[in-house]
Amino acid sequence: MSPETDVVVMRDCIVIGGGCYGTFYARQLAKAQARGRAKLRRVVVVDRDPACRARRELGEAADRTFVVSEWGAFLDGLLEDPGSELEDFIVPSPHMPHLLFEWVLARAQARWPDRRVSAEPLPGRLGTPYDRVSGTTRYVSFADWVCPTHCVEPALCPAIGATRTWEMSDALTRLVAELNRGRQRLSGPALFLCRHHVFGVGTIPVAAVRAADALVARTARTDAARVVIGTISSCHGAVSVVRVGPRPLGAAERRAVLERARELFNAGAYWEAHEALETVWRSIIETPAADVLQGLIQAAAALLHRARGNAHGVAVVGRAALEKLAGAQRPDIEFETERFRAELARALAGEGDPPRLEFRGHGRASA
Repeated sequence: MSPETDVVVMRDCIVIGGGCYGTFYARQLAKAQARGRAKLRRVVVVDRDPACRARRELGEAADRTFVVSEWGAFLDGLLEDPGSELEDFIVPSPHMPHLLFEWVLARAQARWPDRRVSAEPLPGRLGTPYDRVSGTTRYVSFADWVCPTHCVEPALCPAIGATRTWEMSDALTRLVAELNRGRQRLSGPALFLCRHHVFGVGTIPVAAVRAADALVARTARTDAARVVIGTISSCHGAVSVVRVGPRPLGAAERRAVLERARELFNAGAYWEAHEALETVWRSIIETPAADVLQGLIQAAAALLHRARGNAHGVAVVGRAALEKLAGAQRPDIEFETERFRAELARALAGEGDPPRLEFRGHGRASA
């Protein structure tokens, strides 16, 4: 807002999608500009269809332009451009509520091609009436009712006719702090807070997206990191975690860790062997090899359950280990896995001793 008035001042307002929602948003922004309720250089409508509905119904104007592009490609140019002003705002599409998170995730994957970069839903309990996980995103809402179309989330909630007592940003900040007290080691939250500066048009500052990207880059620069990122309003949210694995181990360091894992495993220290193997597993991104390493990790866990007399753990974790260890020996896995798997299956069935973890071609570690 302008410090002298309640007029919202923007540079560019980028509307993602030129369909029915984008047409409505562009029209509302034009009305606000005409009535002096907003001051902006231009509205930019981005759609891959050169004849999208917004272009057909509204057309070009001095303060409105259209860009034919995939959303992701356009955001690359906008958000990577250091010359773009911080007063730019993005109007997200309801069909892609977490699009800006996907951009930050893709940036992290491009930044560290030799590290495991993935997404996962936020853990813990937020305590909202609506809380669902779909894929790698957690969708939460303080509303257990159908909200009015284009609700601007005023202090007095129109759905219940009473003062709104919740704020999603506060709730997520508290949850992350609580999880970190439980040693989750989460950074953030970095929040793309959608605000209605013009009636019916939710906007997210470009500066917030750049700040989230910078947080991931800074936090994961030298070590593994998990960064919480949410696309939220006061009442609703889509929340995920960017997980960046550790940097790859050098050949000598990897060999030393694997030798230590072998010693621990063969001494029956299955938990400690599990942790050592996980150090190598987290450092690789090649999926088939990672699956085999995870199978060895699960084998250690299954044998730990066996030692503790936990039949259910043996059955569930052991089955997962055998599945991941199935198939021919991989040349990029230092340990011999075919014999190991056969002996593991017998041990889990109560028909033999636990297998020994040995390097390929040797009964002991080789130099």
